[in-house]
Amino acid sequence: MRTEYRELKTAKSKNEANELQRICEKHFHCDLKSKSRKANNVNAKMAFGTLLRKRGYTFDKVGGFINKHHATIIHYQRNIDMYLLTDDIFNERYQRVSDEFDSYCTDYKLKNPRNFVEVKNNDGFSLNLPHYNEELIKHIQYLNKEKKELYLILEKLKLQENFLKVSENRVKNIIEIVKQRTKIGTEEEIEKKLHVWFNGVYEK
Repeated sequence: MRTEYRELKTAKSKNEANELQRICEKHFHCDLKSKSRKANNVNAKMAFGTLLRKRGYTFDKVGGFINKHHATIIHYQRNIDMYLLTDDIFNERYQRVSDEFDSYCTDYKLKNPRNFVEVKNNDGFSLNLPHYNEELIKHIQYLNKEKKELYLILEKLKLQENFLKVSENRVKNIIEIVKQRTKIGTEEEIEKKLHVWFNGVYEK
């Protein structure tokens, strides 16, 4: 029984570490296990080490995942607060990684049978319903945050689309004339003449 428990615990640790590695590499745009000393690589490792420590992993365990000495992980944890206060870009990326990893861990817990309670409906059928606990609330909050961010991205894209439409409509007739009057094979010649003509217009 103890052996099976240890194997399950080890598998869970690897799954969490692998998922956090994927999330860090996505948001920091790097290879977490690279030996590069570029800022995004170092920052990603700092986020990785700190978040696994918060999950209860030992310094040695965390270091083993990314081939770092435990002293390096200690250094990360001691200095991360300063980086979060002074580096806005790092702070934003760290929060995104933290939220996404927290969502993953929450989802994992919700799938764990111990987080479900068995009840029976009016017809006597057994149902597995999740506890409405803190992890579920955090998961909902994370999804709401993602929804807001996606809404802002959508609004930005709409503004860009409207700008492009206005810009295109402004010279629509000119573009149409050029398309209709330019014979195949004379594109370069027409382009040169247009440059000359435009220079003449705006130099007056």
